[in-house]
Amino acid sequence: MGSEITVRCLQEQGIKHVFSFPGGVVIPLFDAFYRLDHDITQIGPCHEQNGVHAADGYARTSDTVGVAITTSGPGATNAITGIANAYMDSVPMVVITGQVATPLLGKDSFQEIDIIGVTMQITKHNYLVTKVEDLADTIRQAFVLAQSGRPGPVVVDIPKDIFLAQTEYEWKDIPKLKIEYPEINMENVEVAIKAINAAKNPMIYAGGGIIKSKAHKELLAFAEKSGIPVANSLMGLGGIPRDHKLSLGMVGMHGSHESNLAVINADLLIAMGARFSDRVIGNSKEFARNKKIIHIDVDPTEFAKNIPCEIQIQGNIKDVLPLLTRGIEEKTYPEWYEKIKNWKVPDRPAGEYTPRNLLNAINAAYPEAFVVTEVGQHQMWVGQFWNVKRPAQLVTSGGLGTMGYGLGAAMGVKLANPDSDVLLIAGDGSFRMNCQELITVSKYNIPLKIFLFDNEALGMVRQWQKLFSEKRYAETDVVQCTDYLKLAAASGIPGYKVTTMAEMKETLEKIKDIKGPLLVHVKISNEEGVYPIVPGGCAIDEIYYE
Repeated sequence: MGSEITVRCLQEQGIKHVFSFPGGVVIPLFDAFYRLDHDITQIGPCHEQNGVHAADGYARTSDTVGVAITTSGPGATNAITGIANAYMDSVPMVVITGQVATPLLGKDSFQEIDIIGVTMQITKHNYLVTKVEDLADTIRQAFVLAQSGRPGPVVVDIPKDIFLAQTEYEWKDIPKLKIEYPEINMENVEVAIKAINAAKNPMIYAGGGIIKSKAHKELLAFAEKSGIPVANSLMGLGGIPRDHKLSLGMVGMHGSHESNLAVINADLLIAMGARFSDRVIGNSKEFARNKKIIHIDVDPTEFAKNIPCEIQIQGNIKDVLPLLTRGIEEKTYPEWYEKIKNWKVPDRPAGEYTPRNLLNAINAAYPEAFVVTEVGQHQMWVGQFWNVKRPAQLVTSGGLGTMGYGLGAAMGVKLANPDSDVLLIAGDGSFRMNCQELITVSKYNIPLKIFLFDNEALGMVRQWQKLFSEKRYAETDVVQCTDYLKLAAASGIPGYKVTTMAEMKETLEKIKDIKGPLLVHVKISNEEGVYPIVPGGCAIDEIYYE
């Protein structure tokens, strides 16, 4: 039957976890999971969106495609935000959606949605399977496409009668996918080498493509030989160890002072696996001022999409960087380093009860942990202050900025990395969107350490209202009506409250040997802001402080 073929095809791909929620049209598929002998574990979220986020986190921190399964209609539409999030952040994922039986298609049948039409703009491809004979090869193609080139989500929509239909099936041993990349234009590489060797104040702008292509070692080798400082997008953090002498941290709207000024004042900018997001570049004309730009990317549609660039190199960054490294001169730039150093802004005192110092304490206690964030002020504080050492150590929603992403994603990260500590840094605004998944965390005993930064506000929006709307806090101050420790306790999850730095240090000591899930409720002021900040549309050297 088609339902059994679906399970066997997932086995062929080496899938160990699927994030699935049942419904009428997928009963045959869930029955096949129940009946067949296999080693796939089903994890049932409370809401399909969070299941897709879990598959997303799973994929980002493993060499595996994330897999989510939903029923038709509302089950499939509940998955849309998670699919869009994965598409924006180039996450390899296969989402299997059930569909009404083929004779009922196009008739406004119960729980029928044209999920192929709905997801066309947020997937690499999608498939509606209308013949059971095509099912196995369609699923196999979906996995290849999800991982090839620039990764992304693929939807496979399977009607109920296809799950029930009979056909021959032959198991296939799937070899590790050998991804074909476009041939690198060596003339462009040579032009780039000459430009790099001639630069006086060069900068590297490294994005999420470094992480996706696993080119972190190649980036480090290139940076160390060239002597060029590195600024990262949020999604590129971990491409170079944050404590490396050439790392300037995040660039853009909430980038460090020295990173922003170095990027905008560079005479040569080498962009690697970065899409020149508006959150990075601000005013595009000012961003490009007085500089030559080299852009390296596997996706040619990114070239000149947001910023014109003189030198374009299409290809896998992991393959391009060694070519550049061999050709460039070994250099240092003492005067440029000194200028960048003088742009650095002093930190606030270490003993103060501030988001930075709280995060520093957590980071010191768990230096090797995966850190997952929700979306909001806490996300930017993590991007600014966390010592991200390696690729995929930071897992966050970049392109879509999805509030409610983190708890589902953290479940996926932990299931993919059972021997590693996984921390969730959350804000109360985002946490209210997914806190029902505490039930899932408890049900499967997923040992997450959740740090809930609670300012009783939608902090990022409130900060903008404070700065640019004359403190008209329209619908952003949240009246506290939930005891988060009791909420966690209702799912059997222990909780701890932190209101001082001393309490944070005591709590970190208390929880270090706890094996199960836990929640630390960290109270912070709603007047705490994310600084520096560059207002939208401004040049990234127009930097605001409180």
